Amino acid sequence: MARIVTPFPIPAITMVVDIALSLNRSIAVGLLAVINSIQQNTPSPQRLRFNIAVRPEEHDYFHQLLSRHFSGADFTWRLGQFEPPAYLADYLNQKFKPASATQQNSRYMQYARLFLASLFADVTKVIYLDADTIVLDDITGLFDSTHLTAARYLAAVPQLFPAMGYFSKPWRAWDEIRAFEQAFNSGLLVTDLSHWREPTYDRIRHYLDWDRQYNYQMLNLGDETLLNLVFKQYLHLAPRWNRCGYGNLRPIAWLLKKDLKEIGLIHWSGGHHKPWRSANITYGSIWRQYALPLGDEA
Repeated sequence: MARIVTPFPIPAITMVVDIALSLNRSIAVGLLAVINSIQQNTPSPQRLRFNIAVRPEEHDYFHQLLSRHFSGADFTWRLGQFEPPAYLADYLNQKFKPASATQQNSRYMQYARLFLASLFADVTKVIYLDADTIVLDDITGLFDSTHLTAARYLAAVPQLFPAMGYFSKPWRAWDEIRAFEQAFNSGLLVTDLSHWREPTYDRIRHYLDWDRQYNYQMLNLGDETLLNLVFKQYLHLAPRWNRCGYGNLRPIAWLLKKDLKEIGLIHWSGGHHKPWRSANITYGSIWRQYALPLGDEA
């Protein structure tokens, strides 16, 4: 399923801070911005190791892009090539019916973070980030202060989004909804991959099959719904680590604004605007401070 390429040796340091992302080429500009924001706001960038899941056919593109921008950086990075297992590929193609290879790759990579344990077998504790984020605080502090256990091996920021919003038929999902502590946004996750074993993947497949039983009309919002179903009990992180919703319609995003002192991570979730596409987006000027050019090969 995966092949790892490590372009630089990992330095001998006290503890590597593993960070993971998964994406396809269409949002590569977001990857550059989030990496740049992390390195600029981390006092010890030499601790950082970025584990980036990409499609096999896009490996060379990402290798060249990252080498050009970060070849002299203090941190390390590597690429893992993700090919979805057959059961997942079939589910995604049946549910979303992608009209192009780009759309198909986007769906595959949206779900790739569920398979980080097989992509990067030497990683245990890791911070996962969406590519439509930037980090304004020291992410190594979050890594060091998050203490996961075998019972709660995923940490996230709770959100106000109601659990029933994850289901097209909430009346049929009532038993599941009642078991939620509080829904979380999945743009930032801290997890211990050593606990992602067969029982975790059995639950994932169970919920995919459940969606199939309702003609793929039960689960909304992609893999965030799956994550919330599998991890109904999780470790709650401080809100500053996922200030989300800034990709919503502009009036909604404006209402969500916070003092920058209260923000460790900005997340342009919401489905309407991304900072690399929309002018006058909330906090767009901050994103542009960290943006790097894709170049002629974009």
